[in-house]
Amino acid sequence: MKQLIKTRFVFLLPGLFFMSLFVLVPIVSIFFISFYSWNLLSPMRFIGWANFKRMISDQYFWNSLVVTFKLMGLGVPINFFLSLSLALALYREDRFSKIFRAIFYWPCLMPAIAGATMWKWMFSYHTGLFNYILRTLGFSPIYWLEKPLNALLSVVLSGIWGAGFFMMMFITGLQNIPHELIEAARIDGANKWQTFWHVTFPLLKNTNLLVLMVSVAYSLRSFAGIYALTGGGPGYATTNIALYIYRSGLTQFRIGYAYAMSVVYFVLALVVGLIILRLQREE
Repeated sequence: MKQLIKTRFVFLLPGLFFMSLFVLVPIVSIFFISFYSWNLLSPMRFIGWANFKRMISDQYFWNSLVVTFKLMGLGVPINFFLSLSLALALYREDRFSKIFRAIFYWPCLMPAIAGATMWKWMFSYHTGLFNYILRTLGFSPIYWLEKPLNALLSVVLSGIWGAGFFMMMFITGLQNIPHELIEAARIDGANKWQTFWHVTFPLLKNTNLLVLMVSVAYSLRSFAGIYALTGGGPGYATTNIALYIYRSGLTQFRIGYAYAMSVVYFVLALVVGLIILRLQREE
């Protein structure tokens, strides 16, 4: 038995090595370099908590946090209920459902940059699809990406591109619900809404938590789509924390400050995740 355990441990070593090299070491380095001033050209200089103190008076940092939570507060519920609605319509195993599952899941296979570029064309004021439809119907075109509020809502709207991924999660959960429970509810006189609310939705508890956690994680680390769609503009209207860290580190070369923001970002994401888990346990 001991020999078997030792043999299994040997097979774990390559995975542990690469995980340490590409995951653990970068995470530790982020915490370490956050206490230094570094611009990639000159040697690192230890400055203690100065990078963290700088955030307190950095209005653009606080703006990026507000934008991040706005995008999460608007995008997560839309994706959750949209993907759940699609799953309820398509979870049955028939040819019609399988075809439409593939259609709705297909966008998830595209790179984020390619998807955002397509959305940017559709939002274009002069040549975009949406404004072409509005003009055809007799309405005035809209500045989708040129005004702060419109740009923020456009980013949220473009986020429905990934609803097919969460739809597949919900379909898996729905297919695992015993059909006998739904039949029993119908025999007792429950209509479709009552059956869903009192039987189906409670039995999707674990799937709901998984979709919510993954959706929040995707929202918090959203970068490529926003970068390609708006570049964080107009002004800083759509600059979330991930994009602001990128700007600070790789365009302004404030590496230590960018790493310090990454530490705060990590802590905030951890707190949000723990809050979601706590609320789910209380239910």
